[in-house]
Amino acid sequence: MADHDAAQAAFGRVAALAAEHHADLDPAARLSRTHAWVGGGAPAFAAELAHRRSALQSALAAAVHALADLVVRQGGPHPPVPTLTSSITTVSAAPGGFHGIDPQAMTALTTCLDHGAHALTAAASRIAAELSAHGLPTHPGHTIGRIAAWAGTQTSDLRRRLAQIRRTVPGAMLPSGIAAYGLFGTHATDPAGAGALLSRIAAGENSAIARLLAVQEQAQDPGLAARVNAWWQALAAETREHFIDAAGAGLLNGLPATFRDQANRRMLAAEKTRLTRERDTATAELLRARDPLLLGTWERVAHRLRRIELIERELQPVPGNPPPLLLAFDLLGQGRLIVSWGDPDMAGTTVTSVSGLTSGLDAAHGDLHRSRALWQQAASSSGGRTVASITWLGYDAPQIDPGVFEPGTSVAFQHAATKGGAALAAFTDGLRASHQPSSTARSVIVGHSYGSLTTGHAALLRPGRLADDLIFVGSPGVGVDHAGRLGIDPAHVWVGEAGNDPVAALGRFGADPGHAAFGARRFPVERDLYTAAHSSYWNPMSVSLTNMARIINGQYDKIATPEPLNDRPELLMPELAPDLSSRFQR
Repeated sequence: MADHDAAQAAFGRVAALAAEHHADLDPAARLSRTHAWVGGGAPAFAAELAHRRSALQSALAAAVHALADLVVRQGGPHPPVPTLTSSITTVSAAPGGFHGIDPQAMTALTTCLDHGAHALTAAASRIAAELSAHGLPTHPGHTIGRIAAWAGTQTSDLRRRLAQIRRTVPGAMLPSGIAAYGLFGTHATDPAGAGALLSRIAAGENSAIARLLAVQEQAQDPGLAARVNAWWQALAAETREHFIDAAGAGLLNGLPATFRDQANRRMLAAEKTRLTRERDTATAELLRARDPLLLGTWERVAHRLRRIELIERELQPVPGNPPPLLLAFDLLGQGRLIVSWGDPDMAGTTVTSVSGLTSGLDAAHGDLHRSRALWQQAASSSGGRTVASITWLGYDAPQIDPGVFEPGTSVAFQHAATKGGAALAAFTDGLRASHQPSSTARSVIVGHSYGSLTTGHAALLRPGRLADDLIFVGSPGVGVDHAGRLGIDPAHVWVGEAGNDPVAALGRFGADPGHAAFGARRFPVERDLYTAAHSSYWNPMSVSLTNMARIINGQYDKIATPEPLNDRPELLMPELAPDLSSRFQR
């Protein structure tokens, strides 16, 4: 009888401990889920926390059942076992491209883990002692002790990292990458070795920049830009100052736009000095040797210098517009150029324009002019909201040349869009990583012509994360047959096409985005029959430009409808009347 009473008393004590402590890790798990810390090591930490929480409840249940069975073996009735499972219900933070992390939530997470570690350490000791006193296996108590030790280790690591973050990154909200890699870096995987490359760069090994840029170009790691930003935030000021002069530093996505601008302008100036010396040497050699073969070398150098002069002209301030920021350039091959009118890290709205056929560095003036037109129109109707407008010539767009017959470069194939889509996805990762956190900031992409196909490929690589709105104008198709397959609510996929735009009628790459069956939202554009329709969407004071600005600003209820050009379009161009009539009725 004494043994039965002792077992019954032990069961009561352990059952009470289990009921008290089975939810000790729930607050930390709830914080982890509620604040949607994604990327980097956050998912691995959340998964490990969920595993430890489940193991805790299983170990407590095992201890309680072991003592309950002992009571039965000693002749008593099976005592009622308390419920030792719990569910976590949360209202997750709304997803958004530029949302940040609340440092107070980070602090709360460490506090919850610390409380769990201390409470479970004491509970584990008492439970092991109760089991041992009755000759039962003590492994449930040891399991709980290991879980407590894990929580304590996490507390120390997270607090150390959080203290470093608070010293180096002030602000009420922090970029999500800081949590992903700064706070949860212990749990981050790094299959491409980016972390090691960043460490080498910080140590002054500038050759590692080129290797990191190669990893970036693949766009296989959506968290790479966030890792770069978290690394940057932790750099000492003197290291940053040395890094700015490293070749290629300004090309890394995730670094602040103002830093990229400074680094790229220095690299442009250094390249101009180097190429000027080469041209002068080549000129002297050409005059001395009179060798026609040297003319090719001279022309290649002179061509790159002309490109530098083009970039310098385009970077001159334009009255009434924000200072341009040079986010990337490349003088080789077809050439690349990425320029932002306005600081995308601080803007309430960021719009990125992706051009198509015949675009490139040598023809950049028109694309830059269009981006300025978008900025002017959007800023004038934004209600004081800051706007950044980016010209993104970050891929080798198809050209009208003999390469039109090559699948890798032809406008008739998707190869260029596939590579360009990866580069665009990586670039938008960088915009998100370096942006000052905001719950209201917006990101929009405008894809024109073949650039809409490039944008479609990028959307498939970053479903739900590429932008808040996608705008396609003059699109021959975006690579899918329905807007819903782009990983974004079709209500935020917009299509504008002029009635006589021949490219928009192709439907070459998937379904025609302008057709109702595609599922996007059509917005009105001009019906001017006397302009080059495919390039007229940015005409000053045009309905199309006005409507794109309204979409960019999220002013969907203010989208304007154009005045009818003529009740009978066939009187203007009879040969196009059937096509025009069908388009106007869409």
